[in-house]
Amino acid sequence: MVVLEARGYPGGRVRTIRAPFDEGLYAEAGAARIAASHQTVVRLAQELGLNLVPFESSNGSSLIRVGNHSVQTDALNRTRLPLNLRRDERGLGQGALLERYVGTLPSDLADLRPSAASYAGWEAYDRLTWHEWLRSRGASPDAITLMTLGGDSRELSALYVLRQFALLRGTTQFYKLQGGMDLLPRAMAASLGDVVRYNAPVVRVEQASGSRAGNSVRVDYVEHDRMSSIQASRVILAIPFSTLRQMEIRPAFSPDKARAIGELPYFPATRVLLQSRARFWHASGLSGYARTDQPAEVWDCTYDLPAPQGILGATVGGALGRSMLEMGEDECVAFGKDLVGATFPKIHEDFTKGVVHRWALEPWSRGAFAVFHPGQMTAMMPGIARPEGRVHFAGEHTSSWMGWMEGALLSGERAAREVLSQ
Repeated sequence: MVVLEARGYPGGRVRTIRAPFDEGLYAEAGAARIAASHQTVVRLAQELGLNLVPFESSNGSSLIRVGNHSVQTDALNRTRLPLNLRRDERGLGQGALLERYVGTLPSDLADLRPSAASYAGWEAYDRLTWHEWLRSRGASPDAITLMTLGGDSRELSALYVLRQFALLRGTTQFYKLQGGMDLLPRAMAASLGDVVRYNAPVVRVEQASGSRAGNSVRVDYVEHDRMSSIQASRVILAIPFSTLRQMEIRPAFSPDKARAIGELPYFPATRVLLQSRARFWHASGLSGYARTDQPAEVWDCTYDLPAPQGILGATVGGALGRSMLEMGEDECVAFGKDLVGATFPKIHEDFTKGVVHRWALEPWSRGAFAVFHPGQMTAMMPGIARPEGRVHFAGEHTSSWMGWMEGALLSGERAAREVLSQ
């Protein structure tokens, strides 16, 4: 077995940033949390001796921000936000509004291994964007604003969001790995030893057939600035389609697979990490967590670390994330500081250093995670993980748990079973 890794380290979009932060501080540029229902990740972390701690600090209240108004979530029922909600919507938070308007869903929407028939049955959800579907359920425009704080979901298929909602429904606890999320892929890679070759990007995959050639796959990759090749009986491509579409495939994959590889959208998420001299939010009785209509999600990345300094992290995507792709590094950090400062103004005074990671500019990812626009999910998902000859596919985009470490691990197990069953 040989594992070819284009980067110089394991983990892909699981990336923990330690430098240039001070006092042993670190924060996540990529995967940041683990749901309690993610049994595969939780079990593997425990087997590897890694500790899970709550993702969100319980030290103080969280915030929501709409327009120029910030409100503590535990005071939402008592505070008037600049929202024109109907009488029956007033006083309800994000969760309560979502439960009200989503209502009862088909039981198979939470199925981790849905059939092609299930996707056909969900086609009506896939015709609309998430916002259009909420409007069709009777939600007022400002109720939709409240329900969608923290992320830009305007372009996403309602089916994509509802699948995530159904899978996570009832999950109230999220974790992170103490010491950094990258400890998990690093421990996994270490257990494999020398079979992993780093800085070895694949440029071509060619399947041979016929009595003379035999049934095999040749993989061409670059190592030490030279082209190298490996002959294999089976290959698992565990890379985003956004990167796979840059690779040469001989002979070409089937039209349906090629279309999915060429068209699958990836969310242009940007992670902003801002170090402050002190955790000033604690003095105001705040946890450092907020969801805003900018849209952005903000949290205290370092609540569990002993240093006096802290790091506020923020995720932005959609149109705002795309706008940041054209900025220089310093401009991007300044923009991120203004973004977080709209909710936590003292970051301007206490800021010491920052890091911004734009996944759409990362050459081996070209986006943060797979998403679907209306009409795409029912068209692509039934065959997205289907093998093409002796080539198999893994990655979060091939799993029901899209955008999660759980999905990546489950897809790897599935692809391994496919290979071993041949």
